[in-house]
Amino acid sequence: MDILERPFYDRLELSEEIVKIVECDDKERFLSLISKFPDSVCMHVVELCASFHARKCLLAIIQGEVSISALEIYEKFVPHFPETPTPLAIVASFFHEAYDIIDLLLKRGPVEHAKIKGHASQTVTDDSPCAYPLDHLLTSLSDEPRLCIWAPGTSLNKLIILLCQWETNSSLKSARLLAPHTDGINDMAWTYVRDGRLVSLAALLLVAQEKVFVPFDSGLTIRQRIVEIVDALRREGDLDHEAVKYQSMLVEARELLDIFQRAGDALSLYCSSLQEYVPPHKVLIDVANVLKKTGHALRPMDHDLRDIYSECPELKDASLFKLSDPESSYNKYLLSPSLTRGQGFCPTGRSYPSVGDCQLFHRLKSGPKLDLMRSASMPRLLRTAARQVDDGVSGISMKHLAIIAVRLNRGIKF
Repeated sequence: MDILERPFYDRLELSEEIVKIVECDDKERFLSLISKFPDSVCMHVVELCASFHARKCLLAIIQGEVSISALEIYEKFVPHFPETPTPLAIVASFFHEAYDIIDLLLKRGPVEHAKIKGHASQTVTDDSPCAYPLDHLLTSLSDEPRLCIWAPGTSLNKLIILLCQWETNSSLKSARLLAPHTDGINDMAWTYVRDGRLVSLAALLLVAQEKVFVPFDSGLTIRQRIVEIVDALRREGDLDHEAVKYQSMLVEARELLDIFQRAGDALSLYCSSLQEYVPPHKVLIDVANVLKKTGHALRPMDHDLRDIYSECPELKDASLFKLSDPESSYNKYLLSPSLTRGQGFCPTGRSYPSVGDCQLFHRLKSGPKLDLMRSASMPRLLRTAARQVDDGVSGISMKHLAIIAVRLNRGIKF
């Protein structure tokens, strides 16, 4: 008897048993249960395996170790549920980092399945009832905890650095596999712009930049379309709060596109070249240097990831010192052992817990105000700052003191 024809409670009991099995990804028990109820293998089982990241059970279905393959399940259920998602859409929604499974699905079945739109209730909005597997993947990726912390209006450079981290590498590989088989990527990108989904837009640019910049039927590129709307809003004059927010979001999206027009190829190459784990502070340094080499200015807030990777103490040294002089060796810019809590420099990230006892702090603060905007050059500024604070017997390098002086003037807390 087909599972669709089974009494509801029989199906529910079977489903509960399958849930227990896929939770622990027990392939042997999974195959044993399926062999007793061969008609029970349905799209719901594929979804359970993907949502619980049951790799072994999911591969057993895809590789034909059960009575029916994933693609046969789709063909069987489409007549009953026309909006049934493809196995690709299900895996992309719930298990988007499983690029090996997505690759296998593309190889085992017709790649046209990547171009088929299907409903997936968790990732599709009311005004967009259908989406490609690639869209499901990028939407799910943007919901990842570390990316959820980023907010529009903060730092686009920080968003790019977060997307290039090792944790997203597998998901970007999956997206890179699906992109060549997905139609209308520039339309997909425009949907992200229209809805303010900048995380999804940035991820799409990392894997399919050339397709995002393809002109629309109107002849306009996505950037030109944004500029056209922003100019129209400015001509309107007084805008209400929502219109101002929308305008700001469009400007931010345009800035993101500008970054990728200059640095997109280098960023994509960097992400695709990662083959083994790279710690967050190393990715931070690498990506920041890629951006700087393409003429993009970085602010302190762009490379401060300590709120997101609190478990990575190396980020403090990477964000505060290495990026000040990217050509120098990393160890050269670690804090000197003499800059300790005893002198008022707190490694926890809070500012100067015992300022009254810190002579070095008072020397830094008592020097003449440094005019950062009018300084002839950064090296000259560093030398000037060093002369203001170094008495020659502190045992601390002049460059360390100079960098600290610059940061104190900018109000950056250690």
